[in-house]
Amino acid sequence: MKMGLMMMVVAAGSGVALADSIDLRYTGVAGGSGATKVRVGGTTYYAGHMKHTITSGARSGQTFRTFCIELAEAAQTDTATYEIVDLADAPAPGVPYGQAVADEINAIVANAVAQGWMDKRLQADAGQTDYLAKMGAVQAAIWEALGGDIRLNSGRTSDELAYYYGVLMNEQTFDDEARIDGLRAVVAGGQQDMLYVVPLPPAVLGGAGLLLGLGGLRVARRRA
Repeated sequence: MKMGLMMMVVAAGSGVALADSIDLRYTGVAGGSGATKVRVGGTTYYAGHMKHTITSGARSGQTFRTFCIELAEAAQTDTATYEIVDLADAPAPGVPYGQAVADEINAIVANAVAQGWMDKRLQADAGQTDYLAKMGAVQAAIWEALGGDIRLNSGRTSDELAYYYGVLMNEQTFDDEARIDGLRAVVAGGQQDMLYVVPLPPAVLGGAGLLLGLGGLRVARRRA
């Protein structure tokens, strides 16, 4: 019962977080026309870090960079209200990707973090060596996880993107179980859906920690 109560508290807190929304304005891909490219099926796309500005609330004016999770929708530069949802429930509207695809995407970004290309909030040092190619490789891998026909050998795909894709997705080093906490999606009709990282609310963390602590204390007493 105590464990069940703890899980209810965490779930309730997560539900509050996932019910949130955020107003964003897409401002372009990092590097602009200098961003790396990838051929997906019969179309060539700029691939890389997608730049956004928060346009309302306490964080208005702040910027962050992320990755697209919806090839079928064009990126628009108008401000839009995005819902923050579980990655498995994206896109919206559309058929949900499901947990297996969500886990695959999470593993991709977690391995990029392990490579030192970016931090756990998907932000990266734009001054690092081959920044644009590394971000392009991450984006290409995400699109492939979503079912995109990624053509690394195409003459339309940037050589440096293809190289770093090989580094990231190397079967000898890629960790399928790697994850980053709080990875979600922001979704809006008429806009490309994106990855987004949210922290678990502090009150939920505190409540869960307290319950875990009490449970551990009771177990210790029984063993004593």
